[in-house]
Amino acid sequence: MLDVVRTGRIGAGSVLLGLVVALSALTPVTELRTGVRAGADLVARLIFLPAHGWSAVMLLLDVGVVARAWFSAGRTRRNGGTR
Repeated sequence: MLDVVRTGRIGAGSVLLGLVVALSALTPVTELRTGVRAGADLVARLIFLPAHGWSAVMLLLDVGVVARAWFSAGRTRRNGGTR
């Protein structure tokens, strides 16, 4: 949203990120929603932003959230269902 405000136009990255967030909202599994959103943010940061200061901290946070979501999804699957 800030990209739209800053540039005054809607770019492909903004549309793609909005689509990912909207599609992730369709799943009832919280860990999956969080992991998909963090993954999309991670990809956007790696492609569009230089990893300096605050952006690098958020990059590491996104990696941690994606890893936890992946681990939680695998654990749920091994246990044979949802929580």
